[in-house]
Amino acid sequence: MQSNFVDFIRSNNLVSASDEILLGVSGGVDSMVMLTLFRKAGFKVSVAHCNFSLRSDESDGDEQLVAYECEINGINLHRIKFETESYAEEHKLSIQVAARNLRYDFFNRLCVDFGYTKIAIAHNRDDVAETVIFNLTRGTGLKGLSGIKMINGKVIRPLLFASRDDITRYAVQNAVSYRDDSSNLSTKYARNRIRHNVLPELEQLNPSAKKAIAETANHVHESWSLVEDYLSNLKAKLVKQENNRILFDIQGLSNEKYSKLFLFEELGAYGFSYDTLEQVVASIHGQSGKIFYSSSHQLLRDREFIILTERKETDHSIVQIDKDCKSMNYPINLRFDLFENSDSFAIQRDSSIAALDFDKLTFPLKLRPWQPGDRFMPFGMDKFKKVSDFLIDQKISLVEKDQIYVLTSKDEIVWVVGKRIDDKFKVTPETKSIWQSTFNN
Repeated sequence: MQSNFVDFIRSNNLVSASDEILLGVSGGVDSMVMLTLFRKAGFKVSVAHCNFSLRSDESDGDEQLVAYECEINGINLHRIKFETESYAEEHKLSIQVAARNLRYDFFNRLCVDFGYTKIAIAHNRDDVAETVIFNLTRGTGLKGLSGIKMINGKVIRPLLFASRDDITRYAVQNAVSYRDDSSNLSTKYARNRIRHNVLPELEQLNPSAKKAIAETANHVHESWSLVEDYLSNLKAKLVKQENNRILFDIQGLSNEKYSKLFLFEELGAYGFSYDTLEQVVASIHGQSGKIFYSSSHQLLRDREFIILTERKETDHSIVQIDKDCKSMNYPINLRFDLFENSDSFAIQRDSSIAALDFDKLTFPLKLRPWQPGDRFMPFGMDKFKKVSDFLIDQKISLVEKDQIYVLTSKDEIVWVVGKRIDDKFKVTPETKSIWQSTFNN
């Protein structure tokens, strides 16, 4: 194990003689073995430990073990305690993502403050297999199938050659102290379900399944490296940034053979689903005005560019709709059309279609969930009615009520989506243009 460790570092040029190495050590078997291997190989290292305050006394015990190991071996230790749950709640993140962000922010600050040039993380070969399967279940491309990078900027992963069994065996044979994280046994987390349920089933088909998946990931990584170079050159030609907007050239995309692959790789990182990205690709050859949403960003198919912007905090509950918008698919699926009012135009008696007097609307319109206190004048009535009372009259279930949206113009409700328009905005004989919205439930 020791010689394999040194060979792996040298053959992959993970560190040089001049590097200042910071080890991320949690107290678990992987990182404690990594610390031991680095120390026995004669590398000069420092250690960073994060106490995430997630397992009460267990977390404190992890910290004490790491501190003791560093003290008896004369290793410089940086440690910090986080209120991870509070951070996750404040930033609306999962616990795992919150912990990851806190950990790497801390490591990067240490690099700046103390001049560390490499950050060593103790991911192993089994972690690669778990990552590949995890990415597959969410839908991914070549990048996601390439597993975990051995080198990613300052971050190096010198244990990717070893399985979890190899590492545990070394710890036992060399009396390496470590602590078990009880949360790793819980199948509440997706990765743990893969580790404890999915991979054992795959090993029934092939006892070397984890190794085979990791090796496949390495092959895919080499393929991805070639593709990445091509996409990087494509990005230089097709993408530009203006202030807080990223612009994708539509004419260039329409002439590019691999525009679909390019957009999937570029936009997937911003949280857009596979189905949404399919629609984005189709919009290249469609009309302008279409808007697409992820939980954090939005895309506008403008005339010359597909424009990517970050959604503001309020955007997650309120979505603006400009007059040239043709459709949207988040948070609900709507299509918009503009017609001239004529004898041939027939208003459909369908609550999922709202035909509105275009000249009475003030853009941008806003789409938001209905709120207690909202009121409107339902079509055909001459008095205002609370939306809550209207929904009761319509015998809308509690579950469905939570999914009701209203379309507003200057804070006036135009349409309780899929239910009833406001009488003020109805089409009349004097209407010149009709703005029609169709709800695809």
